[in-house]
Amino acid sequence: MRAHLSKLWVRNVIAALVAVAAIAVVIVTGLGDSWATYRRTVTPGAVVPAGQSGNAGGYTWKIASVRHLNRSPRSFGPPLPAGTVLTVVTVERTGPPPPQKQICKGVITDGQRRWKNEGIGGFAPPERDGVSSMCDGTGLLQFSFLLPNDVVPTAMDVVAFDGTITVRLLL
Repeated sequence: MRAHLSKLWVRNVIAALVAVAAIAVVIVTGLGDSWATYRRTVTPGAVVPAGQSGNAGGYTWKIASVRHLNRSPRSFGPPLPAGTVLTVVTVERTGPPPPQKQICKGVITDGQRRWKNEGIGGFAPPERDGVSSMCDGTGLLQFSFLLPNDVVPTAMDVVAFDGTITVRLLL
């Protein structure tokens, strides 16, 4: 009887080890890509210090200007909501033209909270000549953010359509 229990115990331990190994393989192979995708959405491809330029995604990035507006930049439409300011960040991107159309958005942060850029038809100011809000070319990109008055932004992220942070530009 004792020998039978000993063999049964060994067999159960081996089965448990095989099950743990199988689960580990599933986790590593199945979740590895998902984890890598997630990491690209929270970790920027590059961080560019304030006032400097840096390389990311095959381009050179630099903050060209940051403006803070306390009224709507358009002569029509509603005024800015009370207690807000419109922050307009212009980014200079140089390098070869993108091989295909690219969609991106801006996300600004104060180190604790994040805000997406205003879409077309929002409070975004009209684009000047040579400035675009689309990432399908090189040159100047304009991102506008409606922020509470008391926010002091510290960085702006250029985020690709899939959520990956291409570059973080410190303000």
